Amino acid sequence: MDLSIYHSLNDFAYEHAWLGDLAKFFAQYAVFIPVAVVAVIWLAGPDRFERALRQAAFAAGIATILALLIVKIINELYDRTRPFVHHAHHLLIAHGKDASFPSDHTSGAFAIAFTLLLFGRRSLGWAAFIFGVLIGVARVMVGVHYPTDVLGGVLVGAIAALIVWAPPVRGRLCRVSDRLSDLLPGRTPSPRATSS
Repeated sequence: MDLSIYHSLNDFAYEHAWLGDLAKFFAQYAVFIPVAVVAVIWLAGPDRFERALRQAAFAAGIATILALLIVKIINELYDRTRPFVHHAHHLLIAHGKDASFPSDHTSGAFAIAFTLLLFGRRSLGWAAFIFGVLIGVARVMVGVHYPTDVLGGVLVGAIAALIVWAPPVRGRLCRVSDRLSDLLPGRTPSPRATSS
C-alpha cells in the first residue's frame, strides 16, 4: 500500500503540471514559513507579542531542533533508501540519496504545529498543522518520500512537542525564553512569572 500510494500521488503530480509546481514549492520551501513565523514572534519581543505567545514560539523552535536531532539519530540506525532509487518514478525536484525515513521536513513542521497546540495557541497551531499536512503530501508527490516516511515524521514531531511540553522542561524553556528575550536590544525586561 505504501508504494501504491507513492506512485498514485507522484503520477498525479507529474500528469498535472500546475499541481506538480505547487508540490515543488511545498516540498522545498513551505517549511520555512512556520519556522519564520515563530522566529518573528519571539524576536519581536514583549513590545509586540504577549509573553505566553513568545514562550510558545520559543518552545516550538526548540521542539523543531529536537525533532531534527531525533531524525538524525534514526537515520544513523535505519538507512531507508529513497523511493526514487529503486522504483519507477518522476523525480520532480533534485534530491540526494540520503536516508528517507522519517521525513525531516514533516518532522519539523509537525513539531511546530503540535507544540503550538499544546501551548494553547490554537489558530497558529492549526495553521501550522495544515502546512505540515501539505508539506508531507508534497514530499510524496515530488517523489522523495514514501507515505510512511511522512507518517514517521508526524510521529517524531509529536514526540518532540511532548518532550518540550513535559512540565519540568516546559517551565525551564519558559524561563529561558523570558531571560533571552530581555537581552534583545531595546526590550523592557519581562516579568519573571512562568507558565506551568
